[in-house]
Amino acid sequence: MSQQTDPIGLFDSGVGGLTVMREIVKSLPHENLVYLGDTARLPYGDKSPSAIVQFSLENADFLMQQKIKLLIVACHTACAHAIEILQNTLPIPVLGVKSPGSQDLIAATKTGHVAVLATASTISSGAFQTYLQAQHLQVYPIACPLFAPLVEEGLQYHPATKLIAEYYLTPLKDSKVDAILLACTHYPLIAPVIQEILGPAVRLIEPARSLSLEVLELLRSQNLLNPGSSYPPEYRFFATSDPEKFCRASKIFFPLPIKKVLLA
Repeated sequence: MSQQTDPIGLFDSGVGGLTVMREIVKSLPHENLVYLGDTARLPYGDKSPSAIVQFSLENADFLMQQKIKLLIVACHTACAHAIEILQNTLPIPVLGVKSPGSQDLIAATKTGHVAVLATASTISSGAFQTYLQAQHLQVYPIACPLFAPLVEEGLQYHPATKLIAEYYLTPLKDSKVDAILLACTHYPLIAPVIQEILGPAVRLIEPARSLSLEVLELLRSQNLLNPGSSYPPEYRFFATSDPEKFCRASKIFFPLPIKKVLLA
């Protein structure tokens, strides 16, 4: 029973991974959760691959000290560079946003032309392109480095955001792309703007929901689901820098009030 009640750990470079956590909360309402935002070293999108791997290992080590039973890599950039290393290193299951997002994208396209919107580091890793091209898809990778800071400033509906989105998405206007992977945890908050620019025929893929169902199935198959329903789950939050700023910014990403964030 103790392992069943152990928490699930999640990490991201900052607050964006809370869009993943909110889906975990919906799909697994009895699970205890521990979230780590590596705010001291964000953004990951402009860091070197070796730095991202090192950050990911350190984040995982911190969460392992919290006695987690499963690790979720909520950051697409960390997934692109480090998920296989974490899976081969840790003694617990490790899941991330990369696989369910790719699978949903493949299932969604009818034309075989897809796009991936992500940070510069995720795009330069080639992780999504290599996998999707192996499935015989035409892939349009687009780095959108300004989307995340715009969302964190609460400017997702500002006219400037639409202008920037139009600039990024120009290569897709005359393409056959009919499905787009939002490969950054911030981008679901800017999805309405992207949809408006590209039109209703283009399907936007947000992998957090599918990931939450993958987590549910894995825990069920390994008899690790928390059966408790007589007490509320415990959600703990850590940040590597400025917990108060994390707490303020979290309101954009997470539907429940976060009253306390501890310094990791």
